[in-house]
Amino acid sequence: MKKVNVKVILVLLAVLAVVATLFFNKFNDSNKKSNTVTIYGWGGDVRVNEWIDTELTPYVKENYDVDVVRVPMNIDEILMKLTNEKKQETSGSIDVIWLNGENFYYAKQYDLLYGPFINKIENANKYVDLKGPEASVDFGYPTEGYEAPWGKAQFVFVHDKNMLEQPPKNSAELKEFVMKNPDKFTYPEATDFVGSAFIRTVIYDIVGYENIKDLPADYEVVKKAIEPAMEYLKEIKPYLWKEGTTYPKDSAQLDGLYQDGEIYIAMDYNANKALSKVIDKSWSKDTETFVWEKGTPFNTHYLAIASNAPNLENALKLIDAALSPAMQTSKAKLSSWGDLPVLSYEKLSSEEQEKLNIAMTPDDEYKNAILSYEELSKYKQPEVRADLVAVIEKIWGDVVLFDK
Repeated sequence: MKKVNVKVILVLLAVLAVVATLFFNKFNDSNKKSNTVTIYGWGGDVRVNEWIDTELTPYVKENYDVDVVRVPMNIDEILMKLTNEKKQETSGSIDVIWLNGENFYYAKQYDLLYGPFINKIENANKYVDLKGPEASVDFGYPTEGYEAPWGKAQFVFVHDKNMLEQPPKNSAELKEFVMKNPDKFTYPEATDFVGSAFIRTVIYDIVGYENIKDLPADYEVVKKAIEPAMEYLKEIKPYLWKEGTTYPKDSAQLDGLYQDGEIYIAMDYNANKALSKVIDKSWSKDTETFVWEKGTPFNTHYLAIASNAPNLENALKLIDAALSPAMQTSKAKLSSWGDLPVLSYEKLSSEEQEKLNIAMTPDDEYKNAILSYEELSKYKQPEVRADLVAVIEKIWGDVVLFDK
């Protein structure tokens, strides 16, 4: 009988131990990856970030056993990343995307999105009107099940009544205000979502939504149609903050100017934003929200899934969680994000309806900071098609910003 070589056996055992460790680590990493989901979107609003981190993330973990990883990134960078990863024809790094409008139009046009998936979302089927415009159309284009409505928004203005007692309710009154108060008004440039919405609000007021909504996305045709509005914006330009030589890059910069008293009017595409700003004392308690008498743009924002999402099943779970009554009510809470819900009110139970009502009712101390949903609804105007928005933004850059 041969003598057993103990050293050889020990070496073999050591090798097996290393292999087992490597296998375990690889399995563990793979398992960990399968239990995560990324959500990419604009990270410039502290309230939104906090809600995702402190409300949505723990809810998804508790109810779906999935870890949410929020990745703040501007939408143009997200689209570029999606495009580059798709060209590589490998699994991507993006799961869920927060987007709408022209960005959805681009992503859908270039096959960057997974779908249709909306019918796979249990809470969408149970609580959302999937045949209604909020679920089926995004800035004039069919969603075809490639997006899930997440929240609703309306463009509004805000002012401090002690600094400006009677705010302008139309473009003519705004012009009068800026000429009498030079350097006290501005708006973000057209590349910013809020700045673009302000430009459309001016167009609605001067030209009319009905006169532009069906235009072809042709530069010269649109330019001629909106010329009165562009001339108006050129007229008020010398009276703007810094004499119109520069514009805030985004709404966050505009908020800071308003907070510091450099300008008297702010604006946003979140109708309830002013409340949280007043509550946390960033803005004066005398801040009030207002809209123009001919109305302001109103839209829905969505969640979509990347075509090469590495965690597809978890992406579906995240969206299902985001459309639950619990999360929609939490998101609508005025002291939190204050985002308008997308669930059909009549599809909620009486208990769910009561919770939503409480969430959307401000304390008496702050009731003047925002407009009621009923009041907002009287002044909402539909959004124009996404391709028209892109053309309008280009025209503003050429005609107003660079004065060509």
